[in-house]
Amino acid sequence: MFVGSFAKPLLTAMALSVMLLGRAQAPPILMDGLFADWALVGDPLVDATTPSGGQDLLRLKASNDATHLFLQIELGGEIDLLDDLVPQTVRLYIDADNNAATGLSVRAGFGAELQVRFDTRTVTEYIGGTSNVPWRTIDLTSLPTTTSTRFEIALSRNAVPDGTNVLFTSNTIKILFRESDGGDEMPDAGGVFTYTFQAPPAPPPVIPVERASDDLVRTVAWNVLGDGLTDPLRQPAFQRLLTAMAPDVIGFSECVSATAAQVKVLLDQWLPMGGTGWQVVKDDFDMVTASRWPIVQSWPALSRQFPVLIDLPSWYTSDLLFTSAHLNCCTADATRQAQCDAFVQFIQDARTPGGVVDVPIGTVLVHAGDLNTVGWVQQLETLITGDIQNNATYGPDGPMDWDGTGLARASCRQTEGRMAYTWRNPNGSYPSGILDHFLFSDASAQLAASFALRTEVMAPERLDACGLNADDTGTASDHFPLVADLQVPVLRTSLTVRVVLQGPLVVTEGLMHDSLRQQGLVPLVEPYTDLGFWRAGASGEATTGAVLANNGPQAAVDWLMLELRDAASPSAILATRCALLRRDGVVMMGSGDTIIRFDHPPGIYHVGVRHRNHFGAMTAQPFVFGPMPVSLDLRDPALPLFGNEAMRTVDGVRQLWTGNAVQDGELKYTGAGNDRDALLTRIGGVVPTAVVQGYWLEDLDLDGRVKYTGSGNDRDIVLLNIGGVIPTAVRTEQLP
Repeated sequence: MFVGSFAKPLLTAMALSVMLLGRAQAPPILMDGLFADWALVGDPLVDATTPSGGQDLLRLKASNDATHLFLQIELGGEIDLLDDLVPQTVRLYIDADNNAATGLSVRAGFGAELQVRFDTRTVTEYIGGTSNVPWRTIDLTSLPTTTSTRFEIALSRNAVPDGTNVLFTSNTIKILFRESDGGDEMPDAGGVFTYTFQAPPAPPPVIPVERASDDLVRTVAWNVLGDGLTDPLRQPAFQRLLTAMAPDVIGFSECVSATAAQVKVLLDQWLPMGGTGWQVVKDDFDMVTASRWPIVQSWPALSRQFPVLIDLPSWYTSDLLFTSAHLNCCTADATRQAQCDAFVQFIQDARTPGGVVDVPIGTVLVHAGDLNTVGWVQQLETLITGDIQNNATYGPDGPMDWDGTGLARASCRQTEGRMAYTWRNPNGSYPSGILDHFLFSDASAQLAASFALRTEVMAPERLDACGLNADDTGTASDHFPLVADLQVPVLRTSLTVRVVLQGPLVVTEGLMHDSLRQQGLVPLVEPYTDLGFWRAGASGEATTGAVLANNGPQAAVDWLMLELRDAASPSAILATRCALLRRDGVVMMGSGDTIIRFDHPPGIYHVGVRHRNHFGAMTAQPFVFGPMPVSLDLRDPALPLFGNEAMRTVDGVRQLWTGNAVQDGELKYTGAGNDRDALLTRIGGVVPTAVVQGYWLEDLDLDGRVKYTGSGNDRDIVLLNIGGVIPTAVRTEQLP
């Protein structure tokens, strides 16, 4: 039995096995190439023997979840586990049936069903016979993909290496690591490391694909594999994925033949936003950067890295210096290091006055993309810390962030599961790895969310909600898109609003009905611009299928338009924002966020609420808007409104008047331009009992149909709202 020889008592392999058997639940492990979570596993098996040559194996830990076995090994020197950058012959042996009489007889008492030789990435099974099999048959993952003294390894518990026989047939297994060059083994000869699978931890929380707030700046970095954006066979997958992510800024790489103009045409088609559309620029090789906002400057001369300065909207306190990257691949360590050194030099120039580039203090800095982090880890450390290796060429070291520290590195776990690898080629010779990274200046922006989007591991209901197919990411590229939402400080008018529409209100329920949503009639893009409503500022607000899939009191009823009006001249509309109205009266952005944000600085404003076939209403007094959202409840009769009877009040609840079918600010039952005739015209103008389905202005109760006669018709609503007695009466909208 292996026993450590240090003065401090060390855990034996047998004791470790007993300890693991006694644990009720395995601790959660995230496969991200970082190791803080391994502290929960407990004491390691320690190999106190130092070999005369080769690599020294030091410590071993094991854990599991429902689908994978996790191992962590530590070595005495820095190596690249998946290559021989530093000479090494580390091998893993697993006795998967806990039976020494089966498999490869590795040593006394150990019959291995599986061998993994890491330097050559060779996986050999000894179950039905002896054969080398692809790494994908055991879903092997080893992280980090750079040099390190510590590695975490994952293997599938459901592996069928030979295509017929399940690998793990016992709940208790034996594990052995061997370094052949120096002859070191862990555990040493005579020792046994057994591991008994424990009850799996609870699944990690699902990371929502939807952003949590419209104030967040959503950035995406994506290697699209060989001009994937312009490949007609892969374009549908790209369109679905980009639509689901709804980015603000995108850094594409491997767009060698695609032009900026071609990418702009695709984005304007897939993610329309009005105005001049997407701003798109390209460097001199394969990187394309796209932005919803103006790109005011770019620096294409930096090797395999493409910085651009993006003019964020005025409500943000800084702009964005976004650098997309696609560093050289594979064994080009010296070239990659030079590229990283050059980027540090670029940032030092940007942070100080003069030189090639100057940006204001506090500008948000992002470096993201396919960094090809294989080989020496120093390249990644240079980008983060500013530690230049060739100072003679690239100048002095320097901090990468405004506060004198390094850049922060975002963890990009896949939205569902415990894996954080960003690249996977099941037919390649290398296992899945983290090649793509997102680095940012946390002195000027906070990270609200980050993830790698991989559809193959998403639950069917999540795929449906996001409008995705299970094979979309694998079809699009061998790299998964990295998504990071940045909270940049804002100076923006924001409020929360509650309001009720008379038309869909079900008084007995205290809720509005959502018939339009249930019939799939609520449009994904706001209708007010096309209807000719005056828009101040941005237009074309949109929602997603996932938001419209919500039911219950939070379900969407229809689109509204909110207005900020000048405090002194309330007829002057300064800003507009289209948003969705929920059944419970809460107004929400197209993203589902219930804080309504205007593209306008804080100040003193009246607030108006408009609906396409209801009368609008406006607050009688202006409100002071500052850093915190102001709450307005237009349902409350105590809130003063501009004009006389601006809203209808029933049982203590105020509602916007419905019936404005011709959008002229008047409810009329007879006479020129009356709303009743508009209903008759919509159903055909001849047969009064006809019914027309659809999203129509004349559908005054928003039930998805226009009816002129019979139960639940729209015509009676007009008569009711002008008083119900005198058909020539007129009700006028109370807006200045």
